Amino acid sequence: MPEMTYVVRLIVAVLLGGLIGFERELRDKPAGLRTIILICVGACVFTILSEMIGGPDWNSTRIAAQIVTGIGFLGAGAIIRDRQAVFGLTTAATIWAVAAIGMAVGFGELALATLGTLVILVALLVFDFIEHWVGERRDIQDYNIVAPNTDDALNCIGAMFADADLSIRKRSCYEEGSSFVVQVVAMGAKANHERLRIRIARSDQYTLRRS
Repeated sequence: MPEMTYVVRLIVAVLLGGLIGFERELRDKPAGLRTIILICVGACVFTILSEMIGGPDWNSTRIAAQIVTGIGFLGAGAIIRDRQAVFGLTTAATIWAVAAIGMAVGFGELALATLGTLVILVALLVFDFIEHWVGERRDIQDYNIVAPNTDDALNCIGAMFADADLSIRKRSCYEEGSSFVVQVVAMGAKANHERLRIRIARSDQYTLRRS
């Protein structure tokens, strides 16, 4: 009975979308449990409709192509740009991938949809730890250091960053009265940043100014 087949597909879409949505909900992401389930079920329903309306002789990929286009606009709405940082790319990519899962279920490719869901969960859970581990060691922070107006001030500040195992990505300075203000963008482990800030705070010659 075709109706039972469609019911099974919709239930599978809810379950697979729910697995991914539950992970997103736990992390308090904008696209949470209900949103992800709705995207997965919606893509599934559109795909089923393409088969029901068109029949065996109709190119069912026409509606599928429109799903891909439409879900792109939905994902773009989850991307936020704040100054030089971009947020929401993972959420947008998850929305796009979940729509693909829903389409696979709608076409009856349940094994492919299940495998795809597992791959998505691995990317969101396991790779998140790897990304966090790398981020801890490639943390970028800004420094505004007030230093004595001496010839070796810049060299001394550079030596402090080198001792803390921090890589200077950008550096500039300007005079302010009898002092130098040195602006530094440095990259390294968060622990090294903290160690350098403590060293500057304990110094009699250098002062760390809020950015």
